[in-house]
Amino acid sequence: MTYKACPQEKSRSPCPLRLAFSKLVALLGWVIVLMLAPATGHAETHILDREHVLVLHSYGPDFAWTQSQQEGIDAVFGPLASRYDLRIEYLDAIHSPGLLKGPLLLELLRNKLSKQAFKVVLTSDNAAFDFARAHRADLFPEASIVFMGLNGFEDAMLKGERGITGVAEDGDMFGTLQVIQQLAPQTRRIVFPGMADDLTYRGIRTTVEKDLAVLPKKIEAEFREYPHVDALLDDIKTLPPDAALYTIGNMRTRDGKGISSQRAAELMSSTASVPLFTSWDFLVGHGAVGGSVISGVEQGRLAAEMAVQVLHGVRAESIPVRRGAGKAPMFDHRQLVRFNIPVSDLPPDAVVRFLPPSTFSISKEAAWIAGVSFVLLLGVSASLVVAVVQRHRSEEQVRALNQELEQRVAERTCALEQVNKELESFAYSVSHDLRAPLRHIDGFLALLKERVDPALDDEGQHYMSTIADAARRMSTLIDDLLAFSRMGRQEMSKAPVDLNGLVTDVIHELEPEAEGRDIDWQIAKLPVVAGDRAMLRVVLFNLISNALKYTSKRQQTRIEIGTQPGEAGDIVVFVRDNGAGFDMRFENKLFGVFQRLHRADEFEGTGIGLANVSRIIARHGGKVWAQGQVDKGATFYFSLLSSPLTAR
Repeated sequence: MTYKACPQEKSRSPCPLRLAFSKLVALLGWVIVLMLAPATGHAETHILDREHVLVLHSYGPDFAWTQSQQEGIDAVFGPLASRYDLRIEYLDAIHSPGLLKGPLLLELLRNKLSKQAFKVVLTSDNAAFDFARAHRADLFPEASIVFMGLNGFEDAMLKGERGITGVAEDGDMFGTLQVIQQLAPQTRRIVFPGMADDLTYRGIRTTVEKDLAVLPKKIEAEFREYPHVDALLDDIKTLPPDAALYTIGNMRTRDGKGISSQRAAELMSSTASVPLFTSWDFLVGHGAVGGSVISGVEQGRLAAEMAVQVLHGVRAESIPVRRGAGKAPMFDHRQLVRFNIPVSDLPPDAVVRFLPPSTFSISKEAAWIAGVSFVLLLGVSASLVVAVVQRHRSEEQVRALNQELEQRVAERTCALEQVNKELESFAYSVSHDLRAPLRHIDGFLALLKERVDPALDDEGQHYMSTIADAARRMSTLIDDLLAFSRMGRQEMSKAPVDLNGLVTDVIHELEPEAEGRDIDWQIAKLPVVAGDRAMLRVVLFNLISNALKYTSKRQQTRIEIGTQPGEAGDIVVFVRDNGAGFDMRFENKLFGVFQRLHRADEFEGTGIGLANVSRIIARHGGKVWAQGQVDKGATFYFSLLSSPLTAR
């Protein structure tokens, strides 16, 4: 086995004077933004009785790896917001790597952070950790450091240091190299592209010697360094069929701007005729075949849990550094098909994403057993919830990974549509197959009740009632899930729709729920819009019925329906109530599937209604959002694109 580093490819460069001027302008702009921007965090004001935690990210908020690490941190610190004040800073090491070495960034952060004493500093990736450790005495002398995503970690790095622990990014290159040999046995050359000044690329390269030892002598490893992504793409066009690509770093454009790792992977995959492998989960679905990957969400969660231990008084140096956490074999089915790799050749515990809908099925034997046992009913129910939640989390991860591609609207729309189609097919398949065991449960329960009902005591009657209620709730959940799935496939028929008439119809239908209540309806004159009447009726029914439900504990209910000016002439409709309200910190969860902000014993519901609202409005080209305050009511808004059909 041999490996070598290839020389940097030469390329045409812009005028030196113009390049220097561009870099100066970019540097000044970055400094002005950093000086004027408020601290990014989970609270705009810092309450004195809360302990302060600083999160220092190496890259910008538009990097998917950074987003996934922050998602893991939020999962731990979100429920603890009343106790800890989380402040987030981004060093943006890809766009402005020179600032980390000069005094300017240090001085700016010293001014921004001087008024707070941090007990813990969470750092993501190598640049932030190196910066925090180098300037610890100046910026946060009393704080412990908990790192995550640290490449090239060795125990000797912390020798003589106190108050430091964390999660090392031990990417499973060993596992991925074995995958390459198994899935692409024709490979004779593995190319590792990167930039010489990229800390991630350098950190990984310095630690892969032992991993490359698993390669047989017939396979050559090449570390090729490029000045920008265009040079990389020109080079890999000519890779021979016996080559494979392995991405381990970040890239920049010809003018020095950092681009997302997903976009770089997509460009490499679409340019090269050979497979691309990876050790990061967020690149599966963006051109990479897959590999033994690690999760940024898992790293962020583990590091945040360590930080909480330190906040509770545990010395950081007494907490062992976590190694090798969150590894799993993961693959993109579309890339497997592209390179004729059978799914049967994958490791037995592999996760395969983007499978055709027909691959989702439920064992008939398991469904029959579930129909004759209450215990197995609970098991099936739990399996459904876990499967849907996992699928939903996958959808949220994909959505987060695609946020940085918002400027490329066509590509982002294509990716989101693919995910939605898979979710619809999954929901329909699971829901449809679960109806059979539910019918068996209901039928057997009726037979059982008919046979033993006279002999049952009160406790037995209670058990029978509990089983029936559970089956009914399961049926309602399946119905809502099927409705959500159908809404994505239903054809739209746009025509002029009088919103006043729709609101009147919905309120009339909801009269049984409003009977006997003191309700002050304030309904403004609503416009005529262009849309699908049936779908818009579903939107208004969900929003108005929610307003009635969450105001049910008020002596006097006030519900207001009206409009307000939108952007670029859009029509914005709102439904406002004086009910239970919600915490704005969780506003982004309102429109997700099965996301509920209130307990079931307070207000009934399955958590699909608002997800349906969001999907319908998105299909109309608009958006939904909400504002609220706990115990002070809520307002739900939706916008519709302006159209000549809206005038009458």
